Amino acid sequence: MDIWEANRMAAAFTTHPCAVEGPFACSGVDCGDGAKGERYLGVCDKDGCDMNDYRMGAQSYYGVGAEFEVDTTKPVKVVTQFLTTDGTDAGDLAE
Repeated sequence: MDIWEANRMAAAFTTHPCAVEGPFACSGVDCGDGAKGERYLGVCDKDGCDMNDYRMGAQSYYGVGAEFEVDTTKPVKVVTQFLTTDGTDAGDLAE
């Protein structure tokens, strides 16, 4: 999961689903090494599926200047939460 890939001009959130459940330490072909021509042979989707505001139609949402809802010339506070069904750190993810 790329929670936030960003610079002052653009931002994206990208999921990289995998064909395994739970934590997994890959080795060999399972890692999908692009330099070895194995990029698409690994257990996870290397390209992923991203969400970019501009490409999704919100051209004035994120960028440099006061005309954007998120003006990247100003400080930006990012909060990441993983909400669980029981409100604890060890609970099952709710979303």
